[in-house]
Amino acid sequence: MSVNRAQTMKPLLYLAAGEQLPAEKVLQAVQAIVVDATTLQSRPRLRHPGNGQSACLFLARIGPADATDVEGLSALLADIDGVVLTACRGPADIQKLDVMLKVAEAGAGMPQGRTALLAEYATVAESVLSPHAMAGVSPRLSALIFDASALAEACGCQRVTGTGDVPAVVRAGRAAVVLRAREADVAAYDMLPADPVDEASVRRLWTNSLENGFSAVASRSPLQIDLLAEARALRET
Repeated sequence: MSVNRAQTMKPLLYLAAGEQLPAEKVLQAVQAIVVDATTLQSRPRLRHPGNGQSACLFLARIGPADATDVEGLSALLADIDGVVLTACRGPADIQKLDVMLKVAEAGAGMPQGRTALLAEYATVAESVLSPHAMAGVSPRLSALIFDASALAEACGCQRVTGTGDVPAVVRAGRAAVVLRAREADVAAYDMLPADPVDEASVRRLWTNSLENGFSAVASRSPLQIDLLAEARALRET
């Protein structure tokens, strides 16, 4: 992983199924848009942003590997640049999805490996505890994404305790993502909590993520993306 990656990578923006694309200014400020496609009902609404000025990628967030099939992937490929796998438990899930993507790409007449693969990792206990390396699992794997809220919910606790402490499972998960990403030489994204909507808080969280080894952050809020763009501009001056 390049030591300069964290200085240049833009954030990811997650959108709910059916949610409108943000303004061009926001599209310019993100590495990729991640649109929810975890249910069959949400998949027909997927649409690539098109040939606008923005250079961001368009990714579909899909269900766990065991709940994904070639037919479902084939229905998505024409409109997306890649997929984000939810609840990744380890390399076996990546390899299983990689095989399905190869079949779907071949059926659609697309070049093999054309579809990027990112994975939400350490959001379930299995991946936090997995002893298996992620290095060399798939050439299309480009990033791991950590969501502290998802892991906390999966483990029956809160993202932050009542006393303001970070639960041990969240600390362990965060470390697992950074270490596995470093080992595999891929990017590591840290999902921002939804509540900070002021520049100082967002900037503090972003800086904390970078200082803890993450390449960039992810967000579910276009407002946070605007604030991040301002923070990045200040840091680069």
